[in-house]
Amino acid sequence: MVTSPYETVLRGSNGRYYTDWQVRTRLRSGEWALCLRQREPDRRLVETPEDALLMLRPVEPTALPAGLEIRVTGRRARVVDTRRPPGGRGVTDRP
Repeated sequence: MVTSPYETVLRGSNGRYYTDWQVRTRLRSGEWALCLRQREPDRRLVETPEDALLMLRPVEPTALPAGLEIRVTGRRARVVDTRRPPGGRGVTDRP
């Protein structure tokens, strides 16, 4: 049985998309702080470095907008915006 390196894709209230790996990485590093987690329906509220609140809700990976794709390297999975020029600024294209 082959398992996916990501379990969930989340849409942020900022309009960006993240894999559960990206969210866990930010929470573990202290970049984001978990404020609230609701299980039914699944929602997470995190605090960002700018002291802003960001709501994260799961979406189906097939529901990603055109130009966004999930890239997997080993056990890491991230959402990448392919519409942005290489080296362009964007939160979506980093862990």
